[in-house]
Amino acid sequence: MTHFFTHNRGFTLIELVVTMVLIGIMAAVALPRFFDATAFHSRGFYDEVIQAARYGQKFAVASGCDVELRISGGSFALHQRADSCTSGAFTRAVPHPAGSDAFAGSAPSGVTLTATKSSIVFDSLGRATPSGATVSVDARSFTIVGESGYVDGL
Repeated sequence: MTHFFTHNRGFTLIELVVTMVLIGIMAAVALPRFFDATAFHSRGFYDEVIQAARYGQKFAVASGCDVELRISGGSFALHQRADSCTSGAFTRAVPHPAGSDAFAGSAPSGVTLTATKSSIVFDSLGRATPSGATVSVDARSFTIVGESGYVDGL
């Protein structure tokens, strides 16, 4: 006597339909986030600006010379005084630590950059004058504390 064992391996039709419905719901929720690159560009630019502010403060302390963070027209740049550490115009570009280019950047299309002050100067002790500022990139913002120069943001 021969025994035939039949093992049905696989998925039932109901399991396949439920899985496809779940994948469809997840795709409907997740895909629009991937196709809207503005949110990613906004976060990336926010990170650039906050790093520029932190670097400017540290560069001022390390060099012993004033450093200006200038924000205008959707762009930012770090500058030092051309003649001396404490007087004169801010015309000499601060080099980016990753290369010889100036530490500066412009907002990508669809991203806005605003600040309560268009110019923040870090002195040799790292303090920010005039009395700090708040900088915003779209809905994200960070604060530069005047007394310490601390850049408070995520």
